[in-house]
Order: sequence, then structure tokens, then C-alpha cells
Amino acid sequence: MAYSKVTITFTEIPELNTYLTIQETTRAKIFVETFKGNRLASYQVKLPVLVGPDTYSGFVTDNFKTAFQLDHNFANEYTIDVINGLPNSGIGQVIITANYPGAVFSVYENDSGAILNFSNEPAIPEIAISDISFSEASTNKCQNIKVDVATSILAVKVLSPVVINPNSNNPFSFDWLRGDSINVLVEDANGKQANQTVILPSLLNASNFTINVNNSPNGATVIVENVNSTGLNLQYSLDSVIWQTSNTFSGLAVDDFILYVRDQFGCSFEKGFTVNEFGIQTPYFYISKSNSIRFANRITWGDSGNYKTDENTLSCEVDVDVPYKEVQQFQSADIITTQFKANYSSNVAKIIKEDLSEVLIPVEKKTNNIGIKDKRDARKYNIGSGKTGIYFISGNNYDYHTNTITGTYSLNGLLPEWAVEGNYIVIASAWFLIEDVVFDETKNADVIIISQNYTGPEVNIVVGSVFNRFNYEVYEFSVDMVNYIDQRFQVQLVNSDPNFPTITHLSEELWCKVKHEDVLEIKYRNTTNTDVFYATGIEFKIRVPFTFVRGRIDEESETHKTDTNTLLLSAELYEVDEFVFEPVTKEIWRKLMIALSHEIVSINGVSYVKNGSFSTEGPLESSNLYVLTAQMIKTGNIYNSQGSGNLDFSGSEVEVPGLIATETGFVRY
Repeated sequence: MAYSKVTITFTEIPELNTYLTIQETTRAKIFVETFKGNRLASYQVKLPVLVGPDTYSGFVTDNFKTAFQLDHNFANEYTIDVINGLPNSGIGQVIITANYPGAVFSVYENDSGAILNFSNEPAIPEIAISDISFSEASTNKCQNIKVDVATSILAVKVLSPVVINPNSNNPFSFDWLRGDSINVLVEDANGKQANQTVILPSLLNASNFTINVNNSPNGATVIVENVNSTGLNLQYSLDSVIWQTSNTFSGLAVDDFILYVRDQFGCSFEKGFTVNEFGIQTPYFYISKSNSIRFANRITWGDSGNYKTDENTLSCEVDVDVPYKEVQQFQSADIITTQFKANYSSNVAKIIKEDLSEVLIPVEKKTNNIGIKDKRDARKYNIGSGKTGIYFISGNNYDYHTNTITGTYSLNGLLPEWAVEGNYIVIASAWFLIEDVVFDETKNADVIIISQNYTGPEVNIVVGSVFNRFNYEVYEFSVDMVNYIDQRFQVQLVNSDPNFPTITHLSEELWCKVKHEDVLEIKYRNTTNTDVFYATGIEFKIRVPFTFVRGRIDEESETHKTDTNTLLLSAELYEVDEFVFEPVTKEIWRKLMIALSHEIVSINGVSYVKNGSFSTEGPLESSNLYVLTAQMIKTGNIYNSQGSGNLDFSGSEVEVPGLIATETGFVRY
């Protein structure tokens, strides 16, 4: 191994002074500087003794070596050799060799009269990693990336994360998995090592990207959001020809699109999306089991998927030894309404007769939940960091399209129903995402936060929104049974949309007659919205065959007993009927229990409420049949010994023709 070396030659002896000072006086000054910046320059050298004209005893070189050893070589970092001159000359050479690489000797100052000749050997620098960059991988560019490493001198060995031994390239390259954290370790020809830890750019994966569609009167705004894209410079396109670095596309019409995304390392992917009228990307369909007609979802059953369930099988399709086919019975006076909730663009209901002929049934939309438009006065102010706050006190409502005043509102710091995180608002034709909702104590109001660099004073603005109250609409269709007397048929419901898979529901077989024998008419509804939107006024009806009806009594009494007498303090009698129904299939058995559990139930025109738990027998043998027994208590026939007779359960009086209610009772007229 070569070391840096300096040779100091003394060619004459200065007679100006007794000493040759290296630092403290202005004689000969020398410093030794290494690649680390260390400086050595603090010693004095004694001159040889003058014994005659130009004759000396001793040598300045020996004195120089002694001084250097004492001051700077206690750790043996240097080897010092002396070559003395002629006898009595007092002069010669001092050769200093560094015992480590990279030392550099240089003249700092010399005014002593002695001549110092420095002859450095080239120093060998230690290896260092000077740069790590990335480029396209040789193969599988979406999974891997090429790592390019440059070093200050040649790395003859690459030890991690790959092994390249020997290596002759600088820079050198290797492919590695994207998103990984690696430690690059190299070694030079002198055995010195250098390392550096680096995180590689992320995977470009379509699953990390979300496409948010926001509609406006001027076309949709599509924002592409992504996570885990560290180190990637992304470009976006809708045609794979024109590319942009912005992740936002504006003014898109209702249509199907393909988003193209690529990075600087040769990876790209495609992801389809649809701009529809209201920005809905997730299908929704729900049909309640409270409906009069029982439906099953039509699918293709498989061996390892798409198993048969209660929801996708008709009664005759269930996996039992003896599957009975259910026939729902209706009479010609019945108008049976079915309700469902969906966000499909097409909802088609039809009758399928026994001869397979079809009759379309009109489907009516009952709600306006999707695409609601609102525009009103608001206030905005700067909250810093490129964010703007908007809040609502009171002001005008406006027609969304014409901006004419339609009324006034007063929220006093509360927010409109659409002002929730994730919705979009429009201000003067520009659309903004509601990023957060906070309460501002200085405004005493709830505030929505948007990204807008507004630095002016608080001002009044007009804010609009197109929003969905719910992600579905409520639909109803009705079957007037008078049109199908003495016929057996089924009802089919098909929901389709360009953005969603089509779903089809088929009913059990329905049988209409003018009058069915031995059936009970059960009508039922709730007073509030549950899984059914009862605000439309819908009421359900089923007709179920029964075996018999037994009278029962539900009674409560309180007595007072003495030694000589017993007094009745109070007594209440409730009329109860116990209904034993004929065997029905499993899902109709469930539908019957659901029907009898509603708030308002009438059986053959008599009002009842559920009294206690149901009793069930079944399944019968190896079939899909169940027998239901239900105790129902009448709502308008309660005897109270302390009252004046029968009491209406609801608290209202029963109207009797020919009687007028007075303060003291009733008067006949």
C-alpha cells in the first residue's frame, strides 16, 4: 500500500538564531494535513552547535526528528527516517511517511533560510457512495425497479442487497422489488466499505387508486386519489395519447371512460369508470320481506359458490326431501302493491302468465333522494395554510340554475344537510371538495373546510350543491288482481344499469280467484318508516289458508278479601283469538310472522295486535312446511269493571250511528 510521504532537505544552516522555530516564531513553519482536515504544526527544532567556521557538532535533522516524535508521533502514525549530510555539516534530510492513507503534506510558511522540499506521493481516497438513482427495470417493470449506484472510486465488491463479486462498473445497477427498503453495501480494493440505506419507489397498483366522480351542471369533475405512491412521478390520461400531471379532469359528459396512469419507470395501468347523472358508483337494491308478494333472486347455483339460500330460491327449489311449491292466493278485489329501493337506471316489472306471455306493470318512483340541488347564501373567510372556511347564518335560497331567489333560510351556525365531509360544493362555477367539518368558537358556527387560497376579508358568497340524500330511490308497482281472475302467474322484476350487473327477482306462483275458501285476509302496516317507506301510504295484504280460530281470554283482576267478604277492585278482560294456520312453506311462514308483528294489523277486517310469542310446528317430516299458531288480541274490545263498557284500545271513541256524545253520556236522535 502506498502512503503519502514528504522529504525535508536542509541545505544550509541559518546563523540568525539559536533555534529553528516551526510555529511559535516566524522561521520555518510546516503543517501536515490529512484528508480528514487534521493539522499538525507545533514543535521547535534546536540547531546544531557551531564549533568552527562553517563547522557544526550534531545535525539539525536529528533535532527535527526528536522534536516531531515528541510532539506528534506518540501514536506512531508516522515513520521518520533521517539521512544526515557530511560530517560537521549539521545538515541532511528528514523523510516523513504517513502510516495511513490519504495524508497530504504541504508548506504553510517558510522564512527561516532553510530549504524545505515537499514531495508528496498521491493519496488513495476511501470509497463513498456518491449517488443512488432509479430507472426502468429490465423485466416486470410494475413489480421491480432498477437501482443505479455511483461510488467515489470503483467498488470491486457489491455485498448487499445483491452480491456482485467482482464488480467492474461504476455506476453499477441491479433490479429490486419496488417499495422495499434496502441497505447498499460496497467495498473498495483496499478493503474499505461504505453503505447507505434507501427506500425504493412504491408499486404502481390500480387498487391504490380511487376515482371520485362529482357532477355539476357543466359536466362532471373527476378526481383521482391515490395512496402509497412514494417516489413516483405520475401522469394521467383518458385516451392514452394526451397525458397530464394533474389528477383532475373536468367537464366530463355522462359516459363510460378508461383512466390511464403511468409513472417514470415504465409501469402503467388502466381503470374503467363511469360518469352517470348523479355520480353513483355502487349499486343498491333492497326489497323488504314485508311485501305481500314473496320474491327470490335469480342466480346460477354452483358447486363451490353461489350456494342456495333462502333469498335466492323459490319454495319448490329448496334442498329438502319433499319440497312443496308455494302458491300465494289473492282475490279479484285485491290490489297488491310492492315496494323496493334501488339506484338502477332501469326497473321493469311484468306479469308472466302460464302460457309465458308477458304483461308490463308500470313502476312509479316515490321519492327524490338522488340529485337534489340546493343553492343559498353563505359566508367565507381565510383560515390559513391555503384553506378557506364557509359557514351559514341566514339569507336567501336560490334556484340552482337561474339563481333567482326562491325563499329564505335561517340556520344560525348550523349546516345544510349536504354539508358533510366528502361532498362537493360549487362557488361561482368552481367545484370544491368538503375536506373537513369543524366548529369555530369565534364564529359560533359549524364550518366546512375547502382547499382555496383566499386571503381577503370575510365576504358573503352563494354556495350550491348537487347531492344525494340517500343512495337510492323508492319505487312501487301494483298488480290489480281483477285482471287475472282464475289465472296463475308470476311477477318478475328486472333491475339493470350500464354501470352495474343486472339483477332479476321472480315471485312465487300467484293464484287469483273471485273468492278463495278458508283463507284469512291479513292487512298490515306501520305508522313510521322502517325497512319500508310507509310515507307513501302503502299497506300490505296477504291471504293465508287457516285450519281454525279459537277464542281465548287474556284477563287481569285485583280483589280485596276480608273475613266476611270478598270485593272486586278491578278486572279487565281482553278478547284474544288464537289462529292456527295451515302448513305453509318456510319463507311464507316467516312472511306471516312479519305481517302479524306490524303495528297495525287487521284480520278479516278486525283489528288485532300480537299477543305473546308465536308457536311453530315444523318442518313437517322431511318437507319445507311449517305450521304457525298465533295469539292475537283485539284492539277495540276491552272490558273494564271500573269503566262504562268496552274501551277502544287506541283511546278514541267508537262512533255509533244515532247517538250523540254529551257530558253525561249519549243521547239518541
